Amino acid sequence: MNELYKFPSGFASEQFVKYIDREEIVEITKNLAEAINKRYQGEDLILVGVLKGSMLFLSDLAKNLRNINVYIDFVQLNSIGRDKENAGTILIKKDIKSNISGKNVLIVEEIIDTGRALHFLKERLLLSNPRSLEVITLFDKPYQRVVPVKAEYIGKKIEDQFVVGYGLDLDSYGRNISDLYYLKYPN
Repeated sequence: MNELYKFPSGFASEQFVKYIDREEIVEITKNLAEAINKRYQGEDLILVGVLKGSMLFLSDLAKNLRNINVYIDFVQLNSIGRDKENAGTILIKKDIKSNISGKNVLIVEEIIDTGRALHFLKERLLLSNPRSLEVITLFDKPYQRVVPVKAEYIGKKIEDQFVVGYGLDLDSYGRNISDLYYLKYPN
């Protein structure tokens, strides 16, 4: 069955074109995991997934981590009042429960675009004095960056396209799609 049919009826699925297939995403994730394995071998590491988009990537990444004591926590952020001229306000809908003081922390993002939420999260987590704080992202869209923030581990830089699939959504649809699609005719 074509994965685009997982979208609800009435959804303009014919407007989406496959951009990155599942096999490439698996390979990128394995390569990122190898870098994390080398960096944190024999150590404790708290993965902080940014909900909801990072769930699939975090799960696949964690399955490939070896010789690391992995702990997983999640945070959910919400940007309100945001537009092109205004950064808006970032609210914490769900905070982490882990004590990260003196611990290695890796923020897990599925994509970085403007960087506003990631910058906010990094600054907030640094207040808890972690031993180390790094960022891993599956996809990086630096063309959208409005805040100077970067990841230590980047899976793939992607074009300035609106993408759906593998954790990324359009109006809460499409997160479950294994491949990444871009919007063919942006509105």
